[in-house]
Amino acid sequence: YIYVADILAHEIHVLERHPNMNLTQLKVLKLDTLVDNLSIDPSSGDILVGCHPNGQKLFIYDPNNPPSSEVLRIQNILSEKPTVTTVYANNGSVLQGSSVASVYDRKLLIGTLYHRALYCEL
Repeated sequence: YIYVADILAHEIHVLERHPNMNLTQLKVLKLDTLVDNLSIDPSSGDILVGCHPNGQKLFIYDPNNPPSSEVLRIQNILSEKPTVTTVYANNGSVLQGSSVASVYDRKLLIGTLYHRALYCEL
């Protein structure tokens, strides 16, 4: 499967790739946040999503009112009701503008657009 983040529409598109390289859209998952980069947890197949809860703060940066961070985990995205859980959320006081998250061996690394990275034990 191919997963495509549509940041402005707040959606993840799920596509099936066929042997002839054609794609068929299987579903669209609507989220209440700006979805940026996607990664797959190699041990579970879950999708980790680096998100921007407040796009205005992201695009109009103010160090006194920084953009927040959010990481979502999506389980069973192909099911009728995928499970979406918040793995990390912060108002920008610790991590500003999360854009990607990756997990390996129960450890989470969160990257940002213009701040630092954050390492967490799960």
